[in-house]
Amino acid sequence: MPDGSIKHIHVVAHPLGEASGPLEYVGALMDVTAESVPRRRCSRRKRSLLHVTRVTTLGELTASIAHEVNQPLAAIITNGEACLRWLGNTTPNLEEPAAPWSA
Repeated sequence: MPDGSIKHIHVVAHPLGEASGPLEYVGALMDVTAESVPRRRCSRRKRSLLHVTRVTTLGELTASIAHEVNQPLAAIITNGEACLRWLGNTTPNLEEPAAPWSA
């Protein structure tokens, strides 16, 4: 438009006459700007919502994978620390002591 605004129109037309002569069309157009603007806003909001949903799903997936990886690693560390404590202990005396009542 001359003022820089954009109008959305819906056009329906069909050709008149034979293809051998000059082409003329008969049709109608309708200004659909009032319906188009809310539709575009809705589409933008829908895309934004879909993006938020994808990011949320990705965050949940990441947390799940982190949990599945951390659980075995925690078990490995715990068992390793137990083994180090076990290896750090003094060697037990495996000789059976004499019973105090035997002579």
